[in-house]
Amino acid sequence: MSVLKLKLDQDQLLEDFFESTHIVGVVSSARDYQLCWQINRTMHFNFRVNNSLEINLSKNNRAFYFSVFDFEEPTKSAVHYFYNNHCQAEFLLPELKNIDYLWMIKGDYYQLQDIKKLIEQLRQVELVQLVSLLDIREIKNKMNLIF
Repeated sequence: MSVLKLKLDQDQLLEDFFESTHIVGVVSSARDYQLCWQINRTMHFNFRVNNSLEINLSKNNRAFYFSVFDFEEPTKSAVHYFYNNHCQAEFLLPELKNIDYLWMIKGDYYQLQDIKKLIEQLRQVELVQLVSLLDIREIKNKMNLIF
């Protein structure tokens, strides 16, 4: 009797998860809920904390919880995720220690010119200090973004 072993293809998982995805880095000293409230108010979005998407990372026998807010646009077949990149002194993406929050947009609706418009709007939000479009290919710890 032979045993079938299934191996998770992480590269394929990453490719599938990040297909039709854009990631924007946001710098702000505000708390996540304050910033999302401001974004909702200013940009007419509807970000809400989603505890079921919270990301739990363990390091040195300690657990770190990174909150995730989400907002779905059914008419555009797009979903927005807003990740907190900090928890105490740990980072969801250690290679981006200067970034406080990550805004991921998934779906075919948003093209690069739409993302650039969104970034310009985000720069007008009172609590936002800096916004930049991130290259997904340059993010080393992409697996940490998958919930």
